[in-house]
Amino acid sequence: MDRTIFGRKTLNTQRNRVDRFVAPRDSFGEGRRRRSFHVSCDKSINNDFWLGKQLKHKKYAIYLDDALNLEPQETNGIPKHWIRPWPCIPRKKSYLSSADSILDLPTYSYATFPELLDWSNDNILVAALGKNYHKWSWRSQSLISQGHTLYEIQCCKFDPRGELLILGTDMNTVEIHNNSRSKKVSSNLCPCLNIDTHFCSITAIDWSPTANSFVTGCSWGSVVSYTREAKFLSWRRLVTAAILLVRVSPDARYVAVTAVNSDVVMLLTWPTLEIYSSLDSSWTIRTMAWHPWCSALLGVGAVTPDLQARIALWNAPTSKVQETTVGPKRYSLDAMLFSDRTGELVLSLWNSDRAILHPKACSQLVVMSDPETIVDQWGEGRSGLDRVRTMVFSPDGTKLATATFDEDLIIWNFLPEDKRKEPVKCKRFSAIPVYLDEAMQGYSLR
Repeated sequence: MDRTIFGRKTLNTQRNRVDRFVAPRDSFGEGRRRRSFHVSCDKSINNDFWLGKQLKHKKYAIYLDDALNLEPQETNGIPKHWIRPWPCIPRKKSYLSSADSILDLPTYSYATFPELLDWSNDNILVAALGKNYHKWSWRSQSLISQGHTLYEIQCCKFDPRGELLILGTDMNTVEIHNNSRSKKVSSNLCPCLNIDTHFCSITAIDWSPTANSFVTGCSWGSVVSYTREAKFLSWRRLVTAAILLVRVSPDARYVAVTAVNSDVVMLLTWPTLEIYSSLDSSWTIRTMAWHPWCSALLGVGAVTPDLQARIALWNAPTSKVQETTVGPKRYSLDAMLFSDRTGELVLSLWNSDRAILHPKACSQLVVMSDPETIVDQWGEGRSGLDRVRTMVFSPDGTKLATATFDEDLIIWNFLPEDKRKEPVKCKRFSAIPVYLDEAMQGYSLR
């Protein structure tokens, strides 16, 4: 069967029913659809920390502590000072209960690196597959344009202004395309080719918050900073493995870097790429994200050797680190993001034990206000959600797009839309970097 990019799908795709005595799944309410035969037969699941019943008991205990002015006890090995370790405004009710749209991403499961999906500030979703990238408009709910590169794409990212699209490809090449015309306007090569005569792939990219410069990481462990016009700024070889993620801090002072299957996060100055600090651990780093409301608070998601999800918060200026285990054993972490709108932490978790028998009933999306408090979730006892490889928020923060191993692009209702309130532009941390970039043309000494 022919598949088209961004084609409409259902959560449980199945052929048309011919049995008039068996009702289709869509005819049942949400409450009845949540239950599955396998989950009801699995007795070991009753001890799961993430079950709604246990979560309700925990919320009620917290409510009693507040009503009786009792000091909460330390539980699950999480110290008291961990309560609200990052700023956020937690939601009062659950919104992550249904998917707004389910689209198709053919061949996405074959991609080596996950960051092939992004959402621009003009409400355009881009998915890069092979040598082509496809743009889908949220307003018109249709495919609007596509572009191509000379070599296979490994990662892509819109600039904060929504004017340019940067694409990391094979053969040492990074390309910048005009968003409105979907055409290449400039490109450059990774220094690996000229310095070490190595052919590499650009595996990780990120823009500075001012959109006047960007950073790349390659398969030979090099990190490079460029201007908006793709002119070379600085270069540094950190490791000999492929770079998994690069993240520029909201205050444009640091860039966090980690490699594939690495247990270290390197912190470099931006854009000179001097080594500032490092976070060593005994875990495998899977993901990381800066908190949007703080100048330089980095959240690091990892997995321990015994397949336990773990998160750490690293304050870059003070070098203070807080870490804790998240969830029960055998839960691994694949992706995480902080919400720009609420400050909540969104985690993608999957249970390796359940994955053996029920491969599509083992993944969960969890929204947390602190390491002990789950304010929303999707995936408990439900089938159809495969492991999430990457996720991005819509410009207004009300939708969450997730790309799965099953080649599904699921757009979730993360928060209710507020059409009466105009979005507030926060210039607290970007004012000084914008001035420096304009004065120094994207290059500054610190």
